[in-house]
Amino acid sequence: MDGNELKAQAEAEKTRLNEVLRAANVSEARRRALQPVIENTAWMRAKLEDARANIKNSSVAIPYDNGGGQTGIRENPLFRGYNALWKSYMLGMGRILDALPAEAKTAAEPDEEEKPQTVLTMIRAKHGKEA
Repeated sequence: MDGNELKAQAEAEKTRLNEVLRAANVSEARRRALQPVIENTAWMRAKLEDARANIKNSSVAIPYDNGGGQTGIRENPLFRGYNALWKSYMLGMGRILDALPAEAKTAAEPDEEEKPQTVLTMIRAKHGKEA
């Protein structure tokens, strides 16, 4: 993804996040205060998409040779960078979600029947036992 595509994707995410906050009736003052978080989180989302496309065929562990007989397997630095960016993205999203009113958070939760079942729950239901 080139710089223009990355910028366009980040702008689209920024718009989406602002719309979510506006739809949840978050005050204008609070949305303005959150703008640096929104901008950085939107940028991180675009970078994560780009990074995922670039590393999708890479191995998590790669061989290394430092010379002098030092060889082995190490964690791929691409995955380390991706994981660090993912953690920062999740922190930013957490701050944005914290700004939502309680009613909006509750409305976003799936109903009991929509929640994914665990394998144990499905087996117990099949055999007529309570979860």
